[in-house]
Amino acid sequence: MTVKYLKFISCLVLIAGSYCLPLAAKIKVKPLPIQLESCERGECVDHFKEYKTLARYGHSDAMYTLAEMYRLGYGTESDMRLSTKWYRRAAKLGNPFAQYKAAILYLQEGENQDIDKAMRYLRDANRADLNEAAHLLGMLYVEGELVEKDKVKAKDYLTKAYEAGHEPTLNLLAEVSEVALEVKRQAKVAPVTPKSQAAPTDEMEVIEVRAPSLEEVFSYHIATLRARVPDGISSTGTSLRGRTCGEMISCNTQEDRERIRDFLMSTW
Repeated sequence: MTVKYLKFISCLVLIAGSYCLPLAAKIKVKPLPIQLESCERGECVDHFKEYKTLARYGHSDAMYTLAEMYRLGYGTESDMRLSTKWYRRAAKLGNPFAQYKAAILYLQEGENQDIDKAMRYLRDANRADLNEAAHLLGMLYVEGELVEKDKVKAKDYLTKAYEAGHEPTLNLLAEVSEVALEVKRQAKVAPVTPKSQAAPTDEMEVIEVRAPSLEEVFSYHIATLRARVPDGISSTGTSLRGRTCGEMISCNTQEDRERIRDFLMSTW
């Protein structure tokens, strides 16, 4: 375990204080991941063209997907300049997925680094209930390298992601719980109640189910966008902002919404 990792875990233990978030054993249905990768086949080019057209009409979900395609070289040549351009356009329209990805780009070292803008995008995405944003905000405030360390904010954001069932947060806090318990044992402090302890990993049953194919996801997503008024414009020509992730995706059923949402966040 590296010194940096130990330091990071120690910070989380301090945040946990005298309690650890309860992690109950449960059954988790884990879909097999959809992977978007470089592709030059005819159907990939067709998908790229469809999303490019929809992006130009003002659909922020299409702008975001187009950015992913440019980044990965799906149906076109990889082009980070155009990828960043479309992430930013979608982010300005309030698309939480694009705000999250744009924030990651702005957090990276280099001439385009802009921590303030990255944090604004992450806060906006968090307000739209994007769990990835809440988790990353919590991590940033715990580590205190890019922003000033803030235990209260870190705890609030990580708690929100935890309560939403965000898997990376569940895993992180489960490990923190184990570290906190070990610290208590070494300090000869009375053990916490069983209710506060993390569930053993062998009590978690994971059931894998087949995810829809990439072709199915693209076809469904494109059909959904075609049937919807572009969120980049309204009858008065103004942008529509402040919607949640579910409203941005606007699918007919919860299963459909989760299917598209998982796809939109699966490629990074």
